[in-house]
Amino acid sequence: MQCPVCHNDSNVVDSRTTADGSVRRRRVCSSCKRRFTTYERVGSPNLKVVKRNDKTEPFSSDKLVAALERVSRHRPKIRTGDLVRMVRSIEAELVDNRTKTIRSGQIAALVLGKLRELDSVAYDRFAANYMDEAGRLRTEPAPDGDDDAQLNFFDKG
Repeated sequence: MQCPVCHNDSNVVDSRTTADGSVRRRRVCSSCKRRFTTYERVGSPNLKVVKRNDKTEPFSSDKLVAALERVSRHRPKIRTGDLVRMVRSIEAELVDNRTKTIRSGQIAALVLGKLRELDSVAYDRFAANYMDEAGRLRTEPAPDGDDDAQLNFFDKG
């Protein structure tokens, strides 16, 4: 790693694993002797998510954690660390199964399975976005071409 000041090589003085799984390294420049810290994270696998509208985007664990934080807001027994571990286990499961592309509804089903064990209110909040009135997962676009994320409770017209 190069020093951010003089761009010469540096040496690692101390390494620690942080709560989110990244590695924190204290470094010292071999030339100017300045100290600096780097954080290293394992790169995410080349996993693609196919959304309801058939657009494809890279899997983002941060995005999934943010969604879970929204549905678990004000729930006393859920901590951010629990959510991060849940998302990591889902990501590890997908990597272990050698999944390259997955539909967003399949990810929602995995999340719902794990969220049910953690907290029923957060489960209900998350399920409200992905389940229809009959309790089935809405994973595909509507057959009439209406790709509205909300259910239609009112007649059109």
